Amino acid sequence: MRSAKPVVNITDQVEALTADLCARIPSLAHIDARRVLVCLTRTRRRAAGGTFAKIVPMCFPDGTPYKRDGEALFVLPQFPTPVGDVRYLIYLFVPRFFEQPAERRLLTLIHELYHIAPAFDGTIRRFGTRAHGNSREDYNARLEPLVQAYLASSPPAPLLAPLHHDLRALAKTASLIGRTMAVPKAVRISDFGL
Repeated sequence: MRSAKPVVNITDQVEALTADLCARIPSLAHIDARRVLVCLTRTRRRAAGGTFAKIVPMCFPDGTPYKRDGEALFVLPQFPTPVGDVRYLIYLFVPRFFEQPAERRLLTLIHELYHIAPAFDGTIRRFGTRAHGNSREDYNARLEPLVQAYLASSPPAPLLAPLHHDLRALAKTASLIGRTMAVPKAVRISDFGL
């Protein structure tokens, strides 16, 4: 009888890495990683360039999960945890995220985490009116020292596993699982005049 393949939960592994990043990098210390969910989403094309990940804030720009638009009230869905509602979702584009070199994967994760507002209020950090400031290249250049500082802090090797996964090779020896979820949309729940 053949033995069953071990199960590797990719999103659990990335969430453990995310928690360690937030614990070891002072500029990410405001993040409660227990309230950040990692999700996997498929890319349409297998291109070397493009988006590797994205962050979705779970509040409107004023820090609330609802907004009024004229007579209507719109609400973002909330996902409760034992320590409070989820504030952010990070989507990893598969397989593109995992086709990057290890340090680039780490930079991508730090890039998304750095978007989290210092108030950890479900909104995005802004540089003026922009999320990346003058350019994405300048934004990433600001984060390169964080990548190097994290690696120099000697994180435990098992936490670094998602940085080294070759998903095709791993799928031959393990059953790969992970969280998938559609990007939440605001829902109109009422009209104030009713």
